[in-house]
Amino acid sequence: MTMMFRIINSFLTVIFILFLTTGCTSKFERAQREKQEEITLIVSEKIPSHLSTLMTFLLDTVQKSSDVTSRNFQLLSEQFPEISALLLYNNDLELQRKYPSNIDPDDLTENCLTIQNRKNISAITKPLIGHSLYKNTDVYICITIPFGTGDRADQDILIVLINAAVLFSKIEQEHIVPYPYSLIIINDQQDVVYDSDPMRIGKNFLTKMDSNDYDPALKNLFNMMTENASDYFITNIDEKSRNLRKIYSWNTIQSYDETFYVTLVRNLSRRTKKHSGDVYLLSTLRSYAIQDTLIDPIIEEQPEDIEKLLKYMYEQNPEVYSIQLADTTGTIINGWPPCNSVVGYCNSQKLNKYFDAALDQVIKSKQENIIHAPLFEGGEGRIIFIPVLVHEDLYGVLIAIEPEGN
Repeated sequence: MTMMFRIINSFLTVIFILFLTTGCTSKFERAQREKQEEITLIVSEKIPSHLSTLMTFLLDTVQKSSDVTSRNFQLLSEQFPEISALLLYNNDLELQRKYPSNIDPDDLTENCLTIQNRKNISAITKPLIGHSLYKNTDVYICITIPFGTGDRADQDILIVLINAAVLFSKIEQEHIVPYPYSLIIINDQQDVVYDSDPMRIGKNFLTKMDSNDYDPALKNLFNMMTENASDYFITNIDEKSRNLRKIYSWNTIQSYDETFYVTLVRNLSRRTKKHSGDVYLLSTLRSYAIQDTLIDPIIEEQPEDIEKLLKYMYEQNPEVYSIQLADTTGTIINGWPPCNSVVGYCNSQKLNKYFDAALDQVIKSKQENIIHAPLFEGGEGRIIFIPVLVHEDLYGVLIAIEPEGN
């Protein structure tokens, strides 16, 4: 009876928490989370797909030991720049050939193969992705390919080093930019093989860093690993030491016997310190669009001064999501807060037709424009475009985004 009571009590507690979470989450924030989940799943599909394409090309090019040549290495690395080295070993793990010639093979097999594989090379019967290798400042993913000779006791193996930074940054550029997410890839040994923040690459994700950033996240990852979970999870992280809140979205993928944990991280600025005075967004933007305090830094290319002004405008308008500045080519060159801005995005990329068309119109007409449209990262917003003008000369476009559906 006591056990039944505990089960019912736990169930009701979960329902209550879900109810509170749903009630406290705005429509705008829910839409953003859904977008983050969507991008997480897209990236999770692209990684094994890309590795499969790479593996197919690799196996077609190098079908036997004699195909491990300098010419084929050059062919492979031209097609897939992330392929950094080919190393051919015999059954006794003695190095036969290596490309490029200056690659250092020390400790390579110890890191790229399991203890069991090192003891019995003939047991490797198919291509696999083995342990990751941290060498100098780079992380490599090791692909192991067996070459049968008819006598398994005399089998050669090829170890292919894949530069994780080149591989995952390519996927990040293609599928995450301009969304305000950081990408982290973790292997099943809990090592960070890729991170948008390069300082964390090669570290153990479950090891505490200098701050508490990862505490809830590492608990989430640990649960995924121990429960062998395959679904993605959303974890809200409130950092007490900063004016930031982090949202993590997770997914588990498998490729050639290796498990990777994919996570996208989104930073959200708190608004607790923002205050509302007699400043209104539209008048603020119009005022600064004709002030030398903004125009001079634009002309003199002083991004730090521009950022200070955008930050001030942001802090004076409590409901704003971000304030950004585009140049005359339609490229976002600055924004505040950075985590809510799409710096580097150009409307010629055509990833948001409403935003792109409106910005293009303002650049051509030099007239204000206000639209209600979907945002890159989910949800709807009111987007204000104000041309920065001196007489009739255009120097940029101020862009302010206000979330809708709170």
